[in-house]
Amino acid sequence: MTTSARLVAAHPVKPMNAWRLERLRLTRSPRALALAGVYLLFGLLGPVMAKYMQDIIDRLGSGVQVVAPDPTPKDGLTNYISQVSQTGLVVVVVIAAGALNFDSRRGISTFLRTRVDDVWHLVAPRFTINAAAAVGAYTLGTLAAWYETALLLGSPPARVVIGGLICGSIYLVFAVAVTAASASIARSTLGTVGFALAMLAVLPILGLAAPLHPWLPSTLVSAPIALFGTSTMADFASAITVSLGATIGLLALATSRLRRREI
Repeated sequence: MTTSARLVAAHPVKPMNAWRLERLRLTRSPRALALAGVYLLFGLLGPVMAKYMQDIIDRLGSGVQVVAPDPTPKDGLTNYISQVSQTGLVVVVVIAAGALNFDSRRGISTFLRTRVDDVWHLVAPRFTINAAAAVGAYTLGTLAAWYETALLLGSPPARVVIGGLICGSIYLVFAVAVTAASASIARSTLGTVGFALAMLAVLPILGLAAPLHPWLPSTLVSAPIALFGTSTMADFASAITVSLGATIGLLALATSRLRRREI
């Protein structure tokens, strides 16, 4: 037996499939590190900014006296949520778009499509793994913000943090589904990102109409902050239900359109 044969026998190669391919594509590239890094950075900086906001204002005030209220645990998490609901969401959409827009290059698209029985077997692993990565990064950032807030400003109630984490995670899963639907419309990654962010940006505008606000997925973005007040998880039941239903519908739409797409 040759040396190469012995090495193969000792370390057999794992069979490649769409799930393993997507997991390796995410973890053996800067994508996973960038996603986790953004959420962790804001999780650590948000409470610090809330704690020392008055000092920052005093140094940059240019002679104008501005008095910031004493920071509270709510301020620590609010700073975190306000940052990741914008920058973090964009990073999630960009990374998910790169995975779900497998038709952007004809050669790769043909290679992938001819190795599965149905396009759903390409959509499912890419949606699931990227949604899980987004939720994992959001969880990591939330835990960091929770720790820093407890250390600097006082410990926020666990039910508030956990409830907000659940709502924010459901919204991110919905956002990845929106990206999947956008990938079935646009052929380029840039176009997919543009469609997805435009669709997600429209929701808060629709939420300005009071009757629609409790039902929109975008309502879940502010849930971690609202739960500090008189709101409870029951107040977000409608938005959670719509988000989960819309996620399923968007995935079905994306799969249907991708099946009919000509390469």
